[in-house]
Amino acid sequence: MSEEERFAEEQARRRQEEFVRQAVEEARIKKEAEVLLQMSQRAYGRGVYDKSVEMLEAALTKVPGNSNLGGEIQVWLAMAYDAVGRHADCIALYKRLEGTHPNNNLRKQAADLRYIAEAPKLKISRDEMVKVPLIEKDYDRKAKTWSQTVKEKRKKPREKSAQNRDYLDDWLVWEPPRWEKSPYFWVAVTIWLTMVGIFLTFQN
Repeated sequence: MSEEERFAEEQARRRQEEFVRQAVEEARIKKEAEVLLQMSQRAYGRGVYDKSVEMLEAALTKVPGNSNLGGEIQVWLAMAYDAVGRHADCIALYKRLEGTHPNNNLRKQAADLRYIAEAPKLKISRDEMVKVPLIEKDYDRKAKTWSQTVKEKRKKPREKSAQNRDYLDDWLVWEPPRWEKSPYFWVAVTIWLTMVGIFLTFQN
């Protein structure tokens, strides 16, 4: 092998090694961006919007904005901007995605979200709000009292004499027979009632 051939072979080997190194580095950076995106989504879901913005902006520096991952990051970043009150930045980012991103689905998603973000917010005064009385505590108190009554009844010893038997206790702890718990039983009852209704209609 001549000196020129050895030199060309060495150059090809170096180019291949450099290509592999770049591919590994790009994969590592992409993975970091994906992790940042996932962490920012969790922060967004928990209402920590400022932290979500910080992580999304960091993730966007690691991947091209026109890639699918870059587009997804920008969609989330726009939503986070809106959540922290940076409404103008939110709309501007949506518009940039609509106009420049190569992915049709991401462009459409950005357009839909921009439409929602630009829609006027409905403002309701305190006088227009429907006031619902708080009855839950009273209901819970009554339900608890009833439950305690049932438990106390169950704990009392039964009298051996049938005359002194507490029939109210039997009613409180009564359980329906198995056939009443079966869904097929209620289907049959429904069909029977329907047939009776049809029969009465024709009779009239």
